[in-house]
Amino acid sequence: MTGAFLAVLLSVAGAAPGPVAVAADACPEPRIVQPRYPLDLARANKTGLVLVGARFDDCGRIIETRIDEGSGRRQFDEAANDSVALYVLSEQQRAKAEDGWVQVPVKFGGFRNVEARKIPWPRSHRKPRYLPETEPLPFDSIQAFKEAKVTDQRHFLHPPYGRSADASGRIMQTWMNPQNDDPSVFWLMYNIQPPLNASPADRTITAAIARYRLVEEDGVPVVRLGVLCERPADECERLREFLSKGLPFAKPRRG
Repeated sequence: MTGAFLAVLLSVAGAAPGPVAVAADACPEPRIVQPRYPLDLARANKTGLVLVGARFDDCGRIIETRIDEGSGRRQFDEAANDSVALYVLSEQQRAKAEDGWVQVPVKFGGFRNVEARKIPWPRSHRKPRYLPETEPLPFDSIQAFKEAKVTDQRHFLHPPYGRSADASGRIMQTWMNPQNDDPSVFWLMYNIQPPLNASPADRTITAAIARYRLVEEDGVPVVRLGVLCERPADECERLREFLSKGLPFAKPRRG
């Protein structure tokens, strides 16, 4: 009896691990969690790619991870592993599994399958006057802006303000795109990434969006600036004040 029981244990242990069964009605939606960018590596503009192996249950929730191919930097490897551990894989992702494992690439720096290009800002507004927007923004939330897809999400323009970090270690970064149907309108996204010592569950968020509407008023080039911010009031006020000082490549007109 003992030998038979041991044989069963050995056969199970020797078999390739497969998905763990769970109740179908308990399955969450597929989810990808952006990794935390290690602060010192971000400041040094370091990049890396980590291939994380992941085993999952029937819902696609990750139950085990491993580093299949490291980046050569321990901080990147740990951040990638922490983020993949919070994934919920889609059916399409799970279909790529071999022996119960899938391989997830996690890239730090740059964008995979996304082209970066210069901002096509017109020469007529290289020295504009910045004024508050007089027309309401067409979105009442950042989520509504993202869902409307008014910009080409396949392309990210070079960030106008680059990357910076505050005293708490949070990393701020901006991205800018022209509006699809109106080249005189540009949208800026202001993203905040949690610090390195934050919980792995903390995610990069889009804290604010800004619309730059290029017009001419009384023969003067003007940028009408509207901001939708979903942060505390004092933080939003500081952001509006900062953005109103003008873009680095389109300094405000004096006088």
